[in-house]
Amino acid sequence: MRRTILLATMVLIAALPIVAAAQETAKGEWMSRYENGRFSLSLRTESARDTSIFSWSFNLQLDKIDGFSMPQSGTAATPVHFQIVRDAGTIVFDGMMKNGSGIGDYQFTASRDYVSAMSAMGYNNLSTEQLLRLAVRDVSRGYVKEMKAAGFDTATVEEIIRLRNHDITTRFIAEMKALGFDGLSVAQVVRLSNHKINAAFIQEMKGAGYDGLSVEQLVRLRNHEIDVGFIKSMADTGYKSLTPEQLIRMRNHSVTPDFVRDLRSAGYENIPAETLIRMRSRDVSPGFIKQLSDSGYKNLSPEDLIYIRDHGVEAYSRRQLRRAQ
Repeated sequence: MRRTILLATMVLIAALPIVAAAQETAKGEWMSRYENGRFSLSLRTESARDTSIFSWSFNLQLDKIDGFSMPQSGTAATPVHFQIVRDAGTIVFDGMMKNGSGIGDYQFTASRDYVSAMSAMGYNNLSTEQLLRLAVRDVSRGYVKEMKAAGFDTATVEEIIRLRNHDITTRFIAEMKALGFDGLSVAQVVRLSNHKINAAFIQEMKGAGYDGLSVEQLVRLRNHEIDVGFIKSMADTGYKSLTPEQLIRMRNHSVTPDFVRDLRSAGYENIPAETLIRMRSRDVSPGFIKQLSDSGYKNLSPEDLIYIRDHGVEAYSRRQLRRAQ
């Protein structure tokens, strides 16, 4: 009997941190602004453990807020009381609003069931600040389970919140895996999603001959607006099998099919890609070539043209004299 009581006591003591965490509350200040159908809310709180100050901003749909009714514009400051109920807990707001702007105090109370469920999934001793962030970002137990099942079984709380912030779904993760991107980190998945790199874009790159690209290469191609149309247009002028870096440099330096065709009209064909990029970056244009030709400088090589653009005709003439000696 005594042993049974002792075991029961030990179980109760072991459960106390979880219950205590669930009963903890966070208090702070809120500010809001309603404009053009958009309700923006900012929270500010001080850490219960130290002097740190946390703040979050997010947007909400009015129909997702319990008990909220927007005061009519032009009326005097109106008291408001409303709450946001999330899986992680409930945030209760009290304050005043006028002409779409609001200010007041809030109190967050964590959900006991949520804390227990998170603990069962390996997220123990969550701080009040972490629970508040999980509530603000609407990280449900279901979402955590989905992310763990999708391969992020060791993701930290901060990483789970980051995945939710960027609306990462199991469908997106599955699409990336199907295309060979398995074992991606949280940062890589977020990076792909943020730059709108989806299955269609990756398949287009593969179809254009760019298979096996890394996450970083895909991001850089997307950032510099390299698409199948640009790749094909350069291939049609003879520049095929360009590396991703060459494509990016061509785009950055405005090397276009028209520029290639204009150089051909001036007598410059089959210029190496790197030389073509250098000519464009030094502003060696057909007009510049014609000016030199009209001055008696004809049949210059691409390297000569670049040298003259950088150093001038006199420096070029002196160099030619030295070489002739």
